[in-house]
Amino acid sequence: MIHLADSKFRITIGGDNIQCRGVTEVLVVIDVLRASSTIVTALANGVKEVIPVDREEMAFELRKKGYILAGEDKGVKLPDFDIGNSPVELLEYIKLKQSEIEKIALKTTNSTDLLTGIESALICSSLNLAAVKHRLEEIGKGKSANLLAVGSRHGITEDLAVAMALYSSLNDGLEINRAYLKECISRCNTAKYISKIGYKEDVEFVSQIDKYDVVPVLREGVIRGI
Repeated sequence: MIHLADSKFRITIGGDNIQCRGVTEVLVVIDVLRASSTIVTALANGVKEVIPVDREEMAFELRKKGYILAGEDKGVKLPDFDIGNSPVELLEYIKLKQSEIEKIALKTTNSTDLLTGIESALICSSLNLAAVKHRLEEIGKGKSANLLAVGSRHGITEDLAVAMALYSSLNDGLEINRAYLKECISRCNTAKYISKIGYKEDVEFVSQIDKYDVVPVLREGVIRGI
């Protein structure tokens, strides 16, 4: 955990320390490749709510209620799910259906177990970095923020880069270095793995900075946009 006593903001690596946060602290979950990016893309393209699930059985129960199922295990689409944990697949699915998708149930390797265990959070990606920054600025005095870089078995470069960009912009007033941020996302080990298993287009898509002006908010198990 990176925590400076005089700062309103801290960066946490992994989910081990999130239970220590206080009531005045806003949790910001960052899983760039790809859970955060899939959630941001969904809410920016007409989806009304995303429910993170930690068991496939729960997802199949939600399908009976009209939810589209998105999910992966070690990056690969789960059997019998509609799409993977992929913003590109999601956009293609929306285009194919030619109708509005309102509800998605999401199951991922790293983030959804975390998201099902917390009460509230903002969801941040490279795709909505400025929107999250502005939201944290609006929350204002009396609130601090825990920027949680989730990471994976392949590393944490892309999540930590976004967390550092957000931290330095908020805490120090520094301009975000978009070229460096794109390089961290496109050349990190997670990106190499995702590209190897057939999702290179996701890496290229997620490397876009501030494509969307939406802030996903998790409350009581449901993620909606503001």
